[in-house]
Amino acid sequence: MGYDLRARKKEAGEITIGAFSWPRMLEETGMGYILGYGENVKPGTYVYNDGNKGTPASNDGYKVTSFEAKAMARMARGFISVKRFINKQYGEMDEITRKYFESATFEKDDGTVVKLFRQQITDENFLLKLEKFAEFAEQSRGFTIH
Repeated sequence: MGYDLRARKKEAGEITIGAFSWPRMLEETGMGYILGYGENVKPGTYVYNDGNKGTPASNDGYKVTSFEAKAMARMARGFISVKRFINKQYGEMDEITRKYFESATFEKDDGTVVKLFRQQITDENFLLKLEKFAEFAEQSRGFTIH
């Protein structure tokens, strides 16, 4: 079951985004922060604004304003631009350098091990979905999530 995003401007139509893609889009790009949505303390739980007929991560009629939709589109386009630049940099590296950049880690004071370098996105389909969403959001004048 996916998410149907229905534009207030009828000419913009609607788009359907997969059940796993929409939450990923909100989380990874930072678009969720615009709607008051993001990861909570416990894994698999979220902070969300449920004040307008539902939540941004449910298909229950949550309303996204025109201002929020445009801001989300800008976040998506910025995310796409940066990730494609990173992908281009990885593509220009020789194999040994790429492996180093992909595997280099460091340990934080609390014992958490994190990647030292930003990683490439190998899922071009995700970036294409984001582009489609950005075009929709820019034209939508706001939308509802069903």
